[in-house]
Parts: sequence; C-alpha cells; structure tokens
Amino acid sequence: MTNDDLRIVIVGGGHVGYHTAERLSNRGHDVVIVEKDRDRVEFLSDQYVATVIHGDGGRPSILRQADLERSDVLASLTTYGAMTNLGICMTGQRIAEDIRTVARIDHGDDEEYRELVDAVVYPEELAAHTAANQVIKVSDGGVRTIEEVTEDLELIEITVTETAPVTGKSLEEVALPRGSVVVADKMGGQFPGPETVFESGGTYILAVKSDVTDEIIQLLRG
Repeated sequence: MTNDDLRIVIVGGGHVGYHTAERLSNRGHDVVIVEKDRDRVEFLSDQYVATVIHGDGGRPSILRQADLERSDVLASLTTYGAMTNLGICMTGQRIAEDIRTVARIDHGDDEEYRELVDAVVYPEELAAHTAANQVIKVSDGGVRTIEEVTEDLELIEITVTETAPVTGKSLEEVALPRGSVVVADKMGGQFPGPETVFESGGTYILAVKSDVTDEIIQLLRG
C-alpha cells in the first residue's frame, strides 16, 4: 500500500468521520462513507467529499457493498464506542484479509487494541492536544507540541528568547541533552546543520524525549 490514490472506507459519517473524509478527499484520495442515519446521509451527499452508502456498517452485507476487497483502509469512526468500532474493523478483515484498519476508541489506553487493528484514534485526546496548543499560542508561551510520536517522544516547536542560554550560539557550540535533536529551523526555512545559530525570536522544531523536555525548554527559553 502506498500513500498515493488510496481507496478508503469510513464507517460513521458524524463530525469525525465527515471531517476525516473531507481532508482525505482534499488530498486526492477516493473516499467512501457508510452511514446509517438517513438525514446524515442526505447531508453528506450534498457535501460531495465522498461516495455515500446508506446502511449499517456493522453488517457484512453493507461492508461488501462498500467494496472492501478493492480498498486500502477501513476506518470505523462511529460514536458507538470502541467495541463497536473494533468489531466493524474485525468484520472488515474477514471480508478483505489485507485491508488496513483504524478504529475510534473512547478512552486513551490503546495498548490492548494493537493486536486487533492497525491503529486507533482517540478524538477527545486530539482535541485536548489542539486546545492546549491554542492556549499556549494566545498567551505567547513560546512552546507547543506539534505531534506526539510515541508516549516518550514528541515533536515540539520552540521560539528562542533573548535571554536563553543558547541565544547567539551555533548548534556545534551547544550541548543539547541526549534524547533531543533539532530537525528544522523555521525562520531559515532549511534543515539545520552544525553552523545553524539559535537566533533570538527564531523558531525551531525539535524531536524530544519526554525526560529531557524540561531541560530543552530551559535551554531555549531560559
């Protein structure tokens, strides 16, 4: 499976399912939404972001109608809870053995589901992540999380202050803690090298392990 020209079946056309379909469609992918509420089906059909199938995505006959065997990914994003979404994904795998699966869950503990589906999504956690970043942004906090790669690794964006210990120094002059690396210089618009200088007011993206995050913030923010 490649990232080009994917065919994706989404079960559940609520807010999460619809906005997911909209983004995927905007990226050029072929999207099918399965939704059992007739009024919601009418709304989705009017948006022209996906092919819409009216039916219960938990039924094998409806999933077959979505042509899973010709699809790359099945994402069950209904509001009916983790067990329903996991069940739909597992049913889909029985119909199309090679299809990749994504299930929406209703709590943050995803470890126990990894052997059942390829990935899980927890919308409430993502919303909290976005809200926290917006709080930091409006308060000019200077640090925001871009993405949590794993439980122990995240991408963060930091704006260097005038009084930070690293200000005016190059990467080769700064001893960053083990478990951190600068991956982008947003102001320079380039990949950083040993000669990259931490400028006051400059914004940098770093991959950081959670146990050194505070040290990194102290170095770049003071």
